[in-house]
Amino acid sequence: MSFSNYFPLDQREAQWQAFQHQDIHPFWQEFATESVYQTQDNINLHYAFIKNPNSKKLIVLLPGRVESYLKYKELAYDLFHAGFSIFTIDHRGQGQSSRSLKDPEKGYVKKFDYFADDLNAVLESTQLLQHHEEVCCLAHSMGSAIALNWQHRYKIGLKKLVLVAPMLGINAGPLTQVGAKWVASISDKLARCIKPEAPYFIGQHGYQRHEYKDNNLCRSLHRFEHGQDILAKYPLGGVTTTWLYQALKFISTLPEVAKSLSCDTFLLQAENELIVSLNAQNEWTCLAEGKVTKKLVKEARHEILMESDRIREPLILELIEFLTSN
Repeated sequence: MSFSNYFPLDQREAQWQAFQHQDIHPFWQEFATESVYQTQDNINLHYAFIKNPNSKKLIVLLPGRVESYLKYKELAYDLFHAGFSIFTIDHRGQGQSSRSLKDPEKGYVKKFDYFADDLNAVLESTQLLQHHEEVCCLAHSMGSAIALNWQHRYKIGLKKLVLVAPMLGINAGPLTQVGAKWVASISDKLARCIKPEAPYFIGQHGYQRHEYKDNNLCRSLHRFEHGQDILAKYPLGGVTTTWLYQALKFISTLPEVAKSLSCDTFLLQAENELIVSLNAQNEWTCLAEGKVTKKLVKEARHEILMESDRIREPLILELIEFLTSN
């Protein structure tokens, strides 16, 4: 990693405003190009390309559910200084990208495959994969599921893959993933008989700003509030019955996906995970038959890369070592 004009990893929370105004904002303005791609079903997908003029290496950076790529400027800054160009996208139905339903706060996708199809379509239109000698992917939560589906369906020749708190199973209480899928399927079918638009799943609701106290996402106050500020600009609430069924339907294919995994993969788990299933991550790692290196990040919550400097600093260095190794 080049540390020329690089804001130290262990000093950012203490100097958050200075870090944002003196480093992140100028970095983004100079190197990031933001664009919009329109899909065949008239969804506008917002994406960004952060070009490192001294690099032929690309990282595809995929956010999780409800997130915009705008939340990942700091991570893009870190990856840029490690010698990478970065491509990142707001998935359909969230961030700056178009919603499919009349109620824009509902978490919805008609088919989970659409996420991977969108990603591949944008990358094909830009020819970024062809213009770089090495391509890696770093994905968080739902973005990890999208990354796996994208690689599996389109046979992408990734050099390295990083899955951060991957959504390989949901926390379904006493239900198995199969049981949760069955419940979601029945709920979606019944709901669609009554309502023309997919309703929220049981217990889900519209956008509400979360408070830092007792949050399940991260320990960094500054990064938490920064993420909440961005979400407030592009609000998204809970998931619909359709989203949940489509996600669980994809999750049921993960054993097949694991067997087809063809690149070195680093899977990061949060010790204090309450959003996705750690057991599902462990089971999937076993199915991948030695292709996955797994690390449990002590004290971390679900948003591992938004954690406090104390947790995040050694992790970023370890990630970059993995991504740049032969």
